[in-house]
Amino acid sequence: MNKLFSKLKSLSVKGKKLYLFLLIIFIIGVIFGSVFLTILDENDKASVLNQVASFFNQIKANEINYLETLRNSMTANLLYITFVFILGISIIGIPIVIIMLFLKGFMIGFSLVTIIAQYKFIGVLGAITYIFPHIIISTLVILIISYYALNLSFNIFKAVIKKKTINFNEIINRYSFTMLFGVILMIISSLIETFISPYIIKFFLIFI
Repeated sequence: MNKLFSKLKSLSVKGKKLYLFLLIIFIIGVIFGSVFLTILDENDKASVLNQVASFFNQIKANEINYLETLRNSMTANLLYITFVFILGISIIGIPIVIIMLFLKGFMIGFSLVTIIAQYKFIGVLGAITYIFPHIIISTLVILIISYYALNLSFNIFKAVIKKKTINFNEIINRYSFTMLFGVILMIISSLIETFISPYIIKFFLIFI
């Protein structure tokens, strides 16, 4: 019994360390994305800011193609976690999953800082309405799927190095269940992004 509790405690500590590592990678990506806007030349910066203004103006004028928005959002979200899922069953997927998580953080950081740069102080409210709640949901899903993908990749790597057999069917079943849960949440996130988030953003648009 003591050995079982000791093993569970060890797995819990390792799990927390991996989650913390992934969270740090994501935060570093957000920071780099936030800084990236400052190193763009004036023409590129003006182009990006104009795209942001155009995005918010389309929402303000109710010029949103909901079907296209939903299709694009679901395609991007589901392709991302499907790719991570596939990478999880291969050893070479470890660095790619980490890079993808960094880039996801980079894009979010870049988007948020661009909104703030365009609308100054009130842009903070715009950034909040932009990420709430669909980006928060999708980010949590990505972190969870990335965790399970890396965990599986590390287990396969250890099995190969130490020449140990693992219950692959049990692991894949658990991994697939996590993936299914992630797909459901990503679909919910896309639906929120398409049909609810524009109305949340309109609250910010009242002030500009």
